[in-house]
Amino acid sequence: MTLLAVERTVTVFTARVVETEGMLARIAVMLNPYDVRELALSLDDGTLNITVEGDGFDAGRVAARLNKVIGVLEVTYS
Repeated sequence: MTLLAVERTVTVFTARVVETEGMLARIAVMLNPYDVRELALSLDDGTLNITVEGDGFDAGRVAARLNKVIGVLEVTYS
């Protein structure tokens, strides 16, 4: 019996941040339905990296929602 590895799509969101108080909690709640693999905040760089695994969601729509979080600026994704 062989187990095959299944490749899944991974979307990485990056944003500049200017405020961090409670930000990760707000973002975690907002991203609850998605398969979030990484949520990393760099205070030195002022950046937030979020890695979401899987298909079936509109990355542009998620980026637009992230842009509405207080303290999050310039969301990009790849």
